[in-house]
Amino acid sequence: MTDTVDHEATAPITGGLGPARKAAIVVGAVIVAMIGLFLVSSPEDSHDREVTDLLRQRAPEVSGLAIDGRTFDIDDHRGQWVLVNFFATWCPGCVNEHPDLVELEAWGIENNNLELVSVVFNDPVDQVELFFQQRGGTWPVLNSPQVPIEFEVAQIPETFLVSPAGQVVLHVQGEVRSGDIIDFIEAST
Repeated sequence: MTDTVDHEATAPITGGLGPARKAAIVVGAVIVAMIGLFLVSSPEDSHDREVTDLLRQRAPEVSGLAIDGRTFDIDDHRGQWVLVNFFATWCPGCVNEHPDLVELEAWGIENNNLELVSVVFNDPVDQVELFFQQRGGTWPVLNSPQVPIEFEVAQIPETFLVSPAGQVVLHVQGEVRSGDIIDFIEAST
C-alpha cells in the first residue's frame, strides 16, 4: 500500500479575505454609495432642506448701511414679517427669482406686513445697483460680509423668513417663489 498525500488539504490558504480587507471593502462600498447619492441628488432636493440651527431661533443681526445710503436694522421691523434674501447678480437662480421678490415687495407694501432686505454675496456694488435699476425692487440691499456668516449661508440664492416676533420660521435654499411665501404668511396669521 502506498501512502498518498492530499496536497490540496495541506497547502496553505492564500485566497481568503482577512478582517482588515473585509472592513476596507465595506468602507469603500459605503463611500461609493454616498458619492452616488450626492451625484444623483438634484438642486431641487435642497429647496426644502431646513437649517435646524436657525429655525425657531431669534434671527441673527441684520443691520447696516444699504447701498442706496439708507440704514436698515431688522429689529426696527418687529411686528412685521421680514424676508432676508442672499443673492448675487452673477447667480442664475438669483436672477430667476428676482421677479418673485419684486412681487413680494408689492404684496408686502399692499398688506403692510412684509419687509424685504437683500444681502449681497461677493458682488461689486455698482453691478448690484445696475441690476436693481434694470430689474426693479426698492427694498434695502446690504453689502455686509458678516451677515451671510451669521446666517450660515452655504450657497445662493438663500432666503430666510423672519416672523413678526423676530424668529426664523422658514428657510429656502434655491429660488424662492412669491406664492409660497405669501401662502406661508397667510397660513401663519
